[in-house]
Amino acid sequence: MPATIRLKRVGRKKQSAFRIVVADSSTAVEGPSIEKLGIYQPRTDPSVIELDAPRTLHWLRAGATPTDTVRSLLRRAGLWEKFHAGVTPEELEEATILVGPTADRRQTSGRAPAAAAAKARATQKAEEAEAAEAKAAEEVAEAKAAEEPEAEAVEAPAEVEEEEEAEEPEAEEPEAGDEEEAAEEPEAEADEEAEDEAEEPEASAEEDEDEEDEDEEKEEG
Repeated sequence: MPATIRLKRVGRKKQSAFRIVVADSSTAVEGPSIEKLGIYQPRTDPSVIELDAPRTLHWLRAGATPTDTVRSLLRRAGLWEKFHAGVTPEELEEATILVGPTADRRQTSGRAPAAAAAKARATQKAEEAEAAEAKAAEEVAEAKAAEEPEAEAVEAPAEVEEEEEAEEPEAEEPEAGDEEEAAEEPEAEADEEAEDEAEEPEASAEEDEDEEDEDEEKEEG
């Protein structure tokens, strides 16, 4: 009967643990096993390999074929080299080979702390991104605040001009009486000029008469 040495999972979900077993190569992975040879706990830090050295070496010498994973575990435990060196089970100095910490010193694997560290890094990156966005928003607000006084300064002269125009006194409209007086003044001036012109010819006529009398007196004399 061809036999194989393989792992059989016995741990709960996300808490994997394995048995190292001898089983018929034709049976399913979860099928019945022939013999238990050890355990493998990958979740501890470091991982733990515990083997029944004499029985494992017995099955190897009997022709059982280990899977690739089990072969790597046997190398770590040092049994694979002993098997190729021709060591018999009786020649083994120790019955159980333990690779890793003892039961009282075993701790949870570093995967959980690694996951927590990854989560912390993601949180830190998110916080840094939020801080960068807030800083950018503040810079935009400061830029807008710096631009507003300039716009007010540009608009101020226009407002001053509007205020000056509003403060300029309006031209006083002449009252009705003033208009009549202004209209009468030119007429009065025209009458005075006409009277002067009328008087001037009379004066010149009298002067001519006086001159004629003087001429007659001279002739008589």
